[in-house]
Amino acid sequence: MVTFPDGARIVLGNEGGKPIHRGTVAVRGPCAPSREEVMGPGLTEPQARALDFVLTWFGHPFDSVTSEPQPGGEPRWGAWPLSGPLLISALVHWKQHEPEAFDARLGRLGLEATPAQPDAAASLRLLGSRLASPSEGHDALALLAEDPRLLAALARAGRERGAQRAQLETLVTHVLRPMLASCAQAETAVDAPGGLFASARALALLFHSELRFGRRGVTRLVTLARERPEPSVAGAHAGERLAEDLRATGRSREASEVWRILTSPELADPS
Repeated sequence: MVTFPDGARIVLGNEGGKPIHRGTVAVRGPCAPSREEVMGPGLTEPQARALDFVLTWFGHPFDSVTSEPQPGGEPRWGAWPLSGPLLISALVHWKQHEPEAFDARLGRLGLEATPAQPDAAASLRLLGSRLASPSEGHDALALLAEDPRLLAALARAGRERGAQRAQLETLVTHVLRPMLASCAQAETAVDAPGGLFASARALALLFHSELRFGRRGVTRLVTLARERPEPSVAGAHAGERLAEDLRATGRSREASEVWRILTSPELADPS
């Protein structure tokens, strides 16, 4: 348990010899952003519904922090979760919009987040003690993942509304929009009206594929959808085929997640 000077407490677990925080602030709930805030990064209504569903059922709490399994692994933070350059981008975004909150939660512990420059990407720097030199980038993230006090501070940061918005903005800007753009065909957006993935349910299939399988999974889903290019059936056909492929290869958990998306009334089109 890490107790902060103001009395706030973060309870850490242990996984593979590394501290983790499974999180306490759900994507839906009184401590989470509103639907209006979720749509703040410029999402359409179907995109916002799809993202809300995927983060709620298959993501993590906003204040969760885990570590990648390999030695020297970096932390994974928040609802998606974010790691590496994406985590740094989210922290930079939060500091730019709420510098006092960032400094209160992380800056006072020696973390510095620097915005991207014309000749350099956004960066994170961890100031050293009197006996240690500062660390940057991957090294700073690796040290953060191993230090229970810093990890707990990052978890606590995920309870701040501004940090949650920064997570969403980073996710939309650096993950979802590039993914949707990569699926476009003949300059037609895949989620345009009449497109293969225009509905909230079809978009949830895309977002889930990106979360679970990365860009290869998204490419596979889009390929399956183009087998039946009628907009009314393309997404469902692709989802059913993907679920069957996953089941046949022993990935029953992921297959059941796809079926949850295909059948949930939460994603039904408005009547």
